[in-house]
Amino acid sequence: MKKGFYLKGVALTDVGNVRKRNEDAFAECPNEQLFVLADGMGGHRGGDVASRACVHGFCAIVKDAIEHPVAPPSPESACRIVSVAIEEINRIIYRMGQQDHLLKGMGTTLCALLAFGEFAVYAHVGDSRIYLFKDGHLEQLTEDHSLIRELVEMGQISKEEAIGSPYKNVLTRAVGTEPTVEPSVRYLYLKGGERFLLCSDGLTEHVTQEEIGSLLGSKKTREEVAKTLLQMAIARGGHDNITLLLLEVE
Repeated sequence: MKKGFYLKGVALTDVGNVRKRNEDAFAECPNEQLFVLADGMGGHRGGDVASRACVHGFCAIVKDAIEHPVAPPSPESACRIVSVAIEEINRIIYRMGQQDHLLKGMGTTLCALLAFGEFAVYAHVGDSRIYLFKDGHLEQLTEDHSLIRELVEMGQISKEEAIGSPYKNVLTRAVGTEPTVEPSVRYLYLKGGERFLLCSDGLTEHVTQEEIGSLLGSKKTREEVAKTLLQMAIARGGHDNITLLLLEVE
């Protein structure tokens, strides 16, 4: 266990009201202070395979790097560890898809948080998100790697039009769909009391950012907040698998 601040959290997942199987996956490694979530995609059982291979393989690669450091950890070196791990698991999943025709074209999103006592590294590929609630304010740390976000940024459609757009689930980056991937990896310093939310789009499709901020800023426990968020998504349709990790800095 690293000295300094410590992340404690709760994880919940649900298949939702429409899908027959859960293609989301998550992993918690409290000793390493590593938390990761993935939302798989692909025909047959490709989504299941991709997301589970992603979270378990990513964690194994990061753990090995942490246990055998080449230098004392710094924000920059920790970012490098996470970036290399994502690039490596991308190659592994891509090869799996190439070697089995039932898995061809499979891929997954990924979002991850790794704490090193005084700072934390956060990373993502795709449209699974990481939110930070700090000093009474909610911030979306990640920017979706999606076609719809690019269209909004270019001014071709409005945010309101994006909600019902047929392109809302089209990703511009994913883990395992191409031989290489460019993850978004950054870091921030911790002060204590922050709350992080990692979630798949099955949650954000039904729950607004304002509602997320209100709940994260409430006096409810982590468990109560997580359960409420999940129940809201299910009650409003639950059109996709729903997974969330709610972490608190202590």
